[in-house]
Amino acid sequence: MGVASHARSAADSINGLAALFARFFASDLSPARNGPGSRERHFGRVAVFWAFLGQVLTRGSSCRWALERLQTEALSRGRRRPDDSTSAYRQARAALSLAWLEVLFARLGQWFASRTHNAWLGRTVRVIDGTGFSMPDTPANRKQWDYPAGTKPGCSFPAGKLVGLFCLHSGRLIAFAQQTWRTHDVKLARQLVCWLQRTDVLLADRAYCGWIFLALLRRRQADFVIRLHQARLIRSSRVGSSFESWRRPQRPAEHSWRFWRALPKELPVRLVRFIVQPRGFRAHPVIVATSLLDQNAFPDDAIAQLYARRWQVELHYRQIKTNLSLDVLRGLSPRIIERELWMHAIAYNLVRALLLEAAITHDVPIERLSFKGALDAIHAWTSSPLLRRARRAARAELLARIASDTLPIRPDRHEPRALKRRHKNYQFLTRPRRRFRVSPSRSLK
Repeated sequence: MGVASHARSAADSINGLAALFARFFASDLSPARNGPGSRERHFGRVAVFWAFLGQVLTRGSSCRWALERLQTEALSRGRRRPDDSTSAYRQARAALSLAWLEVLFARLGQWFASRTHNAWLGRTVRVIDGTGFSMPDTPANRKQWDYPAGTKPGCSFPAGKLVGLFCLHSGRLIAFAQQTWRTHDVKLARQLVCWLQRTDVLLADRAYCGWIFLALLRRRQADFVIRLHQARLIRSSRVGSSFESWRRPQRPAEHSWRFWRALPKELPVRLVRFIVQPRGFRAHPVIVATSLLDQNAFPDDAIAQLYARRWQVELHYRQIKTNLSLDVLRGLSPRIIERELWMHAIAYNLVRALLLEAAITHDVPIERLSFKGALDAIHAWTSSPLLRRARRAARAELLARIASDTLPIRPDRHEPRALKRRHKNYQFLTRPRRRFRVSPSRSLK
């Protein structure tokens, strides 16, 4: 590939992202089309946004990678080439307004809302869960995020916790809250209750089966389907439904009397007990607590089948952490870490938007479409010469490509969370690097 061809392809990677995704934001985010002599900044807000987005969508890409795209994009427009130092780009990335990123995230959510309808017995199902992430071991990150439990100072990486609220049907990330790893998931989940509506049903695992959290959901007039926590005693052992009334417990010291009196004195719940028997494993009972008390409108089998779909949130997190590299962030300061989180949320929803559009256009269930396949198709499309000739035809071809990459149906698939072996036979760091010495008993040969 010649120099001119390589430069054109690199520039197309930024222009292609803008051409593909700008319409989802309902605003003009197209790169400036100024010619030679233009006073347009090399690292303007819009240009840096698309370069930053390309970093998130391309696993393992660095600031140098983004700078090269901005350089070739400037040369393609006949403008002066930016310097080779990445300092200016990093400063521009850190200067991105969080309020602006939140606005883009909200506009993307509006696009989803206009195309997502009630999908389960006339109700919209939301699913909530938490995950962890790590970051470089810098003094600034350590000061805000701290090391995880059970690790020695200097021998690990600062870690944080994120709780996300997803749409079960489309997989869209509706909202998220992040804090240090010491914060319990339920405390972060309480910050997301305001995003639930009257017709929503919240799906969650047993970690969220706390009285205060459930009472906040009911005060919001949202329903829930949550697995019963093992600490709560069960009066009935029969398969099927039973009804209980959970009384308001004593007020914790962290809550005021005004807040406590606003919660209901009793919380009527329906307990649905069913048997789960995975292939090759012993059968075990599962008890689900729900505020859907009408057995005729919401049968026991429907509740059991709905809770089985809660596992979809684990796949969403795998897509964000593995395919988009949220598992290990690369920001050297909390300011960059916070913007990385928002950019990962936007990037994930953009890929989800293409999946939903492909599913609607070609009448394919969105659960059958591959997130990784869509991401690979995006990378191929943004650098395709077809973009420069027929943008509409290229987008139609992209949607057809995404719709054709369907996942196989594999019932009762079981993948244990276990590794065969470590990738490298090196010792774990047990002391700060400057004081670490290889132990004779563990020396490698």
